[in-house]
Parts: sequence; structure tokens; C-alpha cells
Amino acid sequence: MRFTIKLPLDLSVAEIEAIVMADERTQQQLQGRTPNKVIIVPGKIINLVG
Repeated sequence: MRFTIKLPLDLSVAEIEAIVMADERTQQQLQGRTPNKVIIVPGKIINLVG
């Protein structure tokens, strides 16, 4: 796990993905690359597969 982020539970999957991808910690980890896959389980986990 790289970091945790607290989000409201009523967000849609698209909203969650937009917030996570805009986070500076995500951008720092990706180093300008685009993830191959984004796995989101609302209320549980967000996984970016490089």
C-alpha cells in the first residue's frame, strides 16, 4: 500500500477514479505513466495496476 485516502462513500466509481488520478501522490507514484488497469471497489480499495 502506497498511501491511504479518505473519500465519501456516496461517490460513483468515475468520481473516485478522477479524484485518485488527480491526487499528487498518485502522480508521483506513476511518474507520468498511465496505469494499465484501475480496480475500484467502492468503500474498500483502489488499485492501480502499472
